[in-house]
Amino acid sequence: QLPFKDIYLHALVKDEKGEKMSKSKGNVIDPLVTIDKYSTDALRFTLAVLAVQGRDIKLSEDKLEQSRNFTNKLFNATNFLQLNQEHFEDLDPANIKTPLGRYMLARFNIAVKETREYMDIYRFNDGATTLYRFLWGEFCDWGIELSKADKNSISELGSIFKASMRLLHPFMPFITENLYMRLSQDSLENGDSIMIMPYPTASEIDDEVISQFDLIMEAIVSIRRCKTLIDKGNQKIEKASIKLPLGVDTDMMKPFIEKLAKVEEITFVDSKIDNCVTDVSDNLESFISTDDIDMSAIIGKLTKQKEKLEKEIAKLNGMLNNERFVANAPEQVITQNRKALSDAMEKMAKVEDELKGFAKD
Repeated sequence: QLPFKDIYLHALVKDEKGEKMSKSKGNVIDPLVTIDKYSTDALRFTLAVLAVQGRDIKLSEDKLEQSRNFTNKLFNATNFLQLNQEHFEDLDPANIKTPLGRYMLARFNIAVKETREYMDIYRFNDGATTLYRFLWGEFCDWGIELSKADKNSISELGSIFKASMRLLHPFMPFITENLYMRLSQDSLENGDSIMIMPYPTASEIDDEVISQFDLIMEAIVSIRRCKTLIDKGNQKIEKASIKLPLGVDTDMMKPFIEKLAKVEEITFVDSKIDNCVTDVSDNLESFISTDDIDMSAIIGKLTKQKEKLEKEIAKLNGMLNNERFVANAPEQVITQNRKALSDAMEKMAKVEDELKGFAKD
């Protein structure tokens, strides 16, 4: 009997500049040293992410560090889950009842569907990227944060995370085995390895709950931008208002937005309120009243930022319009200055928009 049905031959592994590794160049990345520094899983995952079909692999320390940071993120997620509950059941979609649990299950099902499709056609880089995006961006960055507004969802999130370890297992076999056993309150000595468990299959995707939570996250980000405009940043504020599309379940949304946007009370309105700062996003508008805020201090701060940016833009324009400078400066320096000018002009546009907004109010 053949030991393997298919064998995938990846492209040549080169250094980060795309040059072949050789001892004479001193650019050899020793896998044993790399494993010792970053872990076996980090090296394996990095190679999977970089294994684009038809392209050589450009292996770099930065990519390895990103993969190691990913493993740290998975450990931290497990620690958070076990602060609330030590043991989590295997995933049964029928037992997922909370809105947040249903949302994360829908996102998990999308990740399962995409990962399986990519693996079937040997696009391992896309499969690895899908898992990275789901586990870091959707589960850890949003799912865990949103669960702070709904403690009842944590047991469901733990079951989904356990199933995610089975999905990630081919890419990171060691950490997934460890975390799966921890969440199961089991060990390899007493239980079955994750290696021989069925690989996850996607169930029906709930598009409605995805739309609801996309709107919740959009509202949170929008209010945070409003708070930045009035120099409240990470501080908790008393009130904010949101104008939403018709037919939205505001009762379900309210606690999530209040908790993560750090607002004592969210009200939902049909039109813009007077004397406020506003943020307009794709599907909603956010408002924070300026009645009790010293706007002169904020306007003064923005005016100083504008003056500083004007000087920076004038200096950069002066250099880039100087023919001698452009003729003699290294290409890298010219590129850096052009980028700095573009960034400064972008910041200037934002500051001017904020000042115009305050002038209207």
